[in-house]
Amino acid sequence: MTTTASEQRVRRPKAHEKLIQQLMKDGDGPFPSMATTMLFAASVGFANDRWEEFTEAGEPIRYEVFRRSATAEAFIDSLGVLRHPGDPSILSEERLGERLTIFEGYANGGFNYIQGQINASKSRVMDVLLEMVRQAGRTGGESSLPLVLDQFFSPPVFPT
Repeated sequence: MTTTASEQRVRRPKAHEKLIQQLMKDGDGPFPSMATTMLFAASVGFANDRWEEFTEAGEPIRYEVFRRSATAEAFIDSLGVLRHPGDPSILSEERLGERLTIFEGYANGGFNYIQGQINASKSRVMDVLLEMVRQAGRTGGESSLPLVLDQFFSPPVFPT
């Protein structure tokens, strides 16, 4: 029996519950919800090539929360495509659970990376996030996307 999208849940790593709370606006961070916190962590995990599985999960988030944003849903789908290049079936409704597992692994890797930065710098969460943004800005806009995808995310060049 297939689980529908409305029944799906996104697990968050129990080991990072405290960090998740710190990253939210109620803590020291800028994120308004657990879903946006997970999205940010997954982008950090992907950018740093850190996909890390976890077994113990905290309270899950309904996938419908993510589906309210076309951008969030597209990001989750894109991670699945990037993890399984050449396999268009990864985008099928039947494989949504697999895409969510990929997303969860990148989020966990991102949380581990962020926690490592906090531990190494002994700084507040917001200071670490700001430093991460500064460092990302110093790369000179160089893309870390695979060359085949970079063309789709680069500004178009118009003939003069």
